[in-house]
Amino acid sequence: MQRKKAELDDQLLPVVEKEQNSLEMIVIIMEGMEIQEEHMRELEVQLNDKHEAVSKLESRIAELERTLKKPVKEPAREEPEKQLIEVTVPAVS
Repeated sequence: MQRKKAELDDQLLPVVEKEQNSLEMIVIIMEGMEIQEEHMRELEVQLNDKHEAVSKLESRIAELERTLKKPVKEPAREEPEKQLIEVTVPAVS
């Protein structure tokens, strides 16, 4: 029995080490996933900001195009100023 116990203890040690390594790997992988998820959230915010900026630019373009398509109003014609004619009156002596 002692020999069987020693064999099982010898077999148990590698399994315990393997379990420990597996748990450490799981922790490392989960930390990496958290970092990636945070990065994805940041990218989503940036993407939404870019979509909003593009939408505003497209609206501005459409507004400018509508402005260009409107008929141009000609400025009101001003009547030419009447030229004043100087009349000279001869001096009476």
